[in-house]
Amino acid sequence: MPQTIRHSAIALLLLAAAAPARSAEKLLLGRVRPAALPSISEEWRKDYDAYEPAAADLETLAALEGPAVLEVYFGSWCSDSRRELPRLAKILDRSSPPGLRVRFYGLDRTKTKPARLARRGSIERVPTLVLSAGGREIGRIVESPRSTLEHDLALLAERLPRTSRAEEGAGRPPGRR
Repeated sequence: MPQTIRHSAIALLLLAAAAPARSAEKLLLGRVRPAALPSISEEWRKDYDAYEPAAADLETLAALEGPAVLEVYFGSWCSDSRRELPRLAKILDRSSPPGLRVRFYGLDRTKTKPARLARRGSIERVPTLVLSAGGREIGRIVESPRSTLEHDLALLAERLPRTSRAEEGAGRPPGRR
């Protein structure tokens, strides 16, 4: 009998230890507001504060004229997403690219839900960052950057078509811009 009680107690302790880990993981699906992103990791603030992006790359991103869209597909369950999203947030906060619209999309573990998002972005791994302009994909960063996240983003930004508002309005009569 004491052996059975001991096994039951061990089983209860194991269940109790595993429960917080499961409940702490918050699955974010679909379009996600940036304010909800810190909920994916208890270390978010620490990782955000500790990351120091390179100044030269931030300058390149800050000069981004746009208009451009950065779609960020991530898994709140994914260690790569948990590592890269605080860094991305810091990069965007520091560079504040005026012509860049950023959208965050949470996917499930199979990267099939929400289905329309996964298909639209042709997502196989997360995180995947897709930069586009004028409805055309300029490039993407998949899972991990080749160099640093800010440098890879700066390289993508340099590939954007160079159009300024003055050029877009050139040749039009006044008042019709």
